[in-house]
Amino acid sequence: MEKNNRKYRACFIDYIWYVAEIFSEREHNNLNGDMLLFLCWLFVIVLPCALLTGCLFGWSGALTVGLILCFILGLFCKLRYTSGRREALRQHYRKMKRPGRRLARIILVAIALTVAIFTLILQLCR
Repeated sequence: MEKNNRKYRACFIDYIWYVAEIFSEREHNNLNGDMLLFLCWLFVIVLPCALLTGCLFGWSGALTVGLILCFILGLFCKLRYTSGRREALRQHYRKMKRPGRRLARIILVAIALTVAIFTLILQLCR
């Protein structure tokens, strides 16, 4: 049997995904990597873009932009996180300690970005 020796480069999105995956495995909860990426994507990218589109071009355009951006992330996760990539990420981050603290930091940063972006958009739409 031939082993796949493909080199994968880990990036920040992979880090977010892996922290949620390892935390989900250890704590046996439903917050997996795809779900955390979706929540971060939703609150930091999709909702602000939809609000900005709604303020500038109308709310039907905002709904269209929001739905398209939501589907893009689902497709991205299905194509990116294959079994080979999952194993490469496990090897890359195998010495990670305290995934719960890292997960909390990621969530707090996402909340802070969301508040800042919403504040800016509300000031822009006035």
